[in-house]
Amino acid sequence: MTAKSFAATVPSHLQNEVDFSAITPELIAKYDRPGPRYTSYPTAPQFSTSFTAQDYRKALSLAAQRENEPLSLYVHVPFCEARCTYCGCNIVISPHRGPEEAYLDAVTAELELLAQALGKRRALSQMHWGGGTPTYLTPSQCARLFEAVAQRFTFLPSAEVALEVDPCVTTFEHLRVLRSLGFNRISMGLQDTNPQVQQAVRRIQSLELTKAMVDKARELGFSSVNIDLMYGLPYQTPESFAITAQQVVEELSPDRVAIFSYAHVPWIKPHQKALEAMPLPRGFAKFAIFAAAAQVFLQAGYRFIGMDHFAKPNDELSRALDSGTLHRNFMGYTVLPASDLIGVGLTSIGDVAGAYVQNEKILARYQRTVKGGEFAVERGIWRSAEDELRGAVIRKLICTFSLPFSWVRERFSVDPEVTFARELSELSPFVEDGLLQISSWGITVLPQGRVFIRNICMPFDTYLRRETGKPIYSRTV
Repeated sequence: MTAKSFAATVPSHLQNEVDFSAITPELIAKYDRPGPRYTSYPTAPQFSTSFTAQDYRKALSLAAQRENEPLSLYVHVPFCEARCTYCGCNIVISPHRGPEEAYLDAVTAELELLAQALGKRRALSQMHWGGGTPTYLTPSQCARLFEAVAQRFTFLPSAEVALEVDPCVTTFEHLRVLRSLGFNRISMGLQDTNPQVQQAVRRIQSLELTKAMVDKARELGFSSVNIDLMYGLPYQTPESFAITAQQVVEELSPDRVAIFSYAHVPWIKPHQKALEAMPLPRGFAKFAIFAAAAQVFLQAGYRFIGMDHFAKPNDELSRALDSGTLHRNFMGYTVLPASDLIGVGLTSIGDVAGAYVQNEKILARYQRTVKGGEFAVERGIWRSAEDELRGAVIRKLICTFSLPFSWVRERFSVDPEVTFARELSELSPFVEDGLLQISSWGITVLPQGRVFIRNICMPFDTYLRRETGKPIYSRTV
């Protein structure tokens, strides 16, 4: 299937938003190279072990001074019963229950340390549980974890309280308990409905099971349901993935959909090597899979949010896109609810008072450290003034697909045409290829340029100029 055939069935007003016909194999070959996803800047490979628990305490002390501002809280539940071969998350495989009890003790200890360090700043406008598999925990353990948070922090009436669930290990009782606790948003991993693909990635999950979970979540009053899909997996084709997308629209009708690119990084995640014996789509073939699904969601009336999210027009993400308040962090595209994000649990990452901080990745060491009364910091980084400038520029581009020069001048008191003269010059190939425009107003990413937004952001990343050539990042397409 060619790029032009993707656009043939898309109404003209939608083609104005995403012009698939302009994406040629030559463009994909030119720009498909390793690069960050920019859920932070500086990105995680730049974090340093020289950042210690003492640095984290300093950051928390600074954050505590803004006692009237709410916080975001992320809790990482690392356990899974089995490993999916595509997985790029930091997880602990434990087919038999037991280790999660000690982990909950440790998380409770860390929450107490945080509460003490944050003083009177205890209001939450957002809490998100991710994994791993949060519903690896039993319903009563979920209640225990929630209460550990609620005893130390307060939820604003409008707080977004969300979690990720695996329908394969989640029960209706889980959903009932989670809703009664106050969770109002839920995200379900699906990846692909095709049985051959599911078998290849070791994630057997029927559409009927997922639909039952979605229907129950809506019955219980969850205000938003998100479905995660993934492209670039073995045996996927544009035709098969379009069928998956159509089934998601017709059977599940989620409020939001994320279509993530499979990040093949076997040098970091060795278990992914198992997929290399199978037909992995790459380059234009991989892009074609994404485009086929994207057009299904566009035809169904979803808005294209960022580079990989789709949302119904009345969804909060759509409203944030229109108002310019869309944000991007370690959880992907989101509505920015707070100035500081606190990460809790194994390998979790926080964004606190000008610093990124990541927790210990060894389970026993994490538990021992926090139970001993200290933060289990593995690495982090204090952001410089230049980091803040470049991070803001990258977020503006990746969230709004534009960069008004007046916005840079007003916010940072610098002349972007002078400060970023080198970067603007490096963007000239994108201009020549019809992917963006540069004028005295600023930078405007054209519809087809959204496919290459990671590449467009990369010239502003000074850390990439220092890379040694050792593989770090997944490919941009």
